[in-house]
Amino acid sequence: MLICALLVIGVAACQQAEEKTTPTPNQDSIQAASTLFAQPSQETPPTPTATPVRELELELNRVIAQMEQAVLAGDYDGYMVYIWDGDPTYLTEQARWAADWQAHPLRAFDLRLNDIRLEAPNTAIARMTMTWSQAGLTSDGSAGGTTVSVVFYREDDQWLLGGENWQIIETGGINLYYFSDEILNNRSQAETVAEYLPAVHTRITREFDFVPDKTAQIKLYENEATLQTLTRLSIPWLTSWNEPGEAIKLTLGPFDSAPDDALVAREYTRFVLHEIGGGTHGNFPWWLEEGIAEYGGATFHTLSQRNRIIKQVAALAVAPEGTEQQILDWQAMQTRPTLPEEDLQQVAIYPAYTLVHYVTETYGSEARNAWIHAIATGHTLEEACPLHLGLSFDNLDAGWREWLPTQL
Repeated sequence: MLICALLVIGVAACQQAEEKTTPTPNQDSIQAASTLFAQPSQETPPTPTATPVRELELELNRVIAQMEQAVLAGDYDGYMVYIWDGDPTYLTEQARWAADWQAHPLRAFDLRLNDIRLEAPNTAIARMTMTWSQAGLTSDGSAGGTTVSVVFYREDDQWLLGGENWQIIETGGINLYYFSDEILNNRSQAETVAEYLPAVHTRITREFDFVPDKTAQIKLYENEATLQTLTRLSIPWLTSWNEPGEAIKLTLGPFDSAPDDALVAREYTRFVLHEIGGGTHGNFPWWLEEGIAEYGGATFHTLSQRNRIIKQVAALAVAPEGTEQQILDWQAMQTRPTLPEEDLQQVAIYPAYTLVHYVTETYGSEARNAWIHAIATGHTLEEACPLHLGLSFDNLDAGWREWLPTQL
């Protein structure tokens, strides 16, 4: 009986074991294990395309070598073929820069590139060092150089110099260009200037009753050496530059300070005059353009600052003959005198400013603006005075000279 009982229990256990279902394999686990323990493929993976830095360096250095040779040979066309024409302002600036070294040949000219890198398939960035010296001259300002960040563009399998690698702040009517990279960062100065650019644009366009269709460009350079090297090699000690068709160019002030609102307003006024004249200097005598520009800048001066200039000029007007500084006769200033800027300010620019002030106070801003617009668009000074002020220029001049002593 005991044996029978054990047999019954054994048979039951076997039946239960047979009734258990076989578990379904987990396909995700199988795939993971297969991937984890798979043998590495014997195929060689494709080699990634390397950035052709060496080829880029060779191509760009060939370009600047050709540019160097063209400059030293005085070959304007040979130089301009390597200049990008996608920016009309930059193209104009380069054409005039090249015309300057054609007229004033160089003894030495050297271009060097470093830190070359490809930013996009057809755009490259580099640091460019330019050094130069004029032929036959050894005076201060006859040699110099600078290093700036520049951009190259590739068109039709040819790399072209596209100018300085600027950062831009747009403020409406005026765009501000400045340098900001790992070596030179003028971002803080640019932000200071950008804060008052809308006020400059609004005040000057209202003052002279003209809003240009063209957006002004202001380019901010760190020093005089850079401005001269990239603007006109033959003109030393430039602190500002403003010609029709070119950007307004300014330098930082002492201790790398940003240019103030009065200075920017002065140069923006000059830009407005150029635009009234259809992108030209119009028919202004050089001293009158300076006086109007100074008047625009002075709208950002305090009343005491404006009065101080008027009193300085009034003192010159009553100075005895033979005094070292006197107001220059307008007829004697058909050509801009070769004088230090400070002296020129005292004897010509400030007097012209007070003449514009006198016209405004005596005849009103509407008549003054009509007078300015007439000269900008082709009338002579002598023609514009009777047309819009009701008297000859000689009589205007006499009235101004009589008015000056009353301002002391």
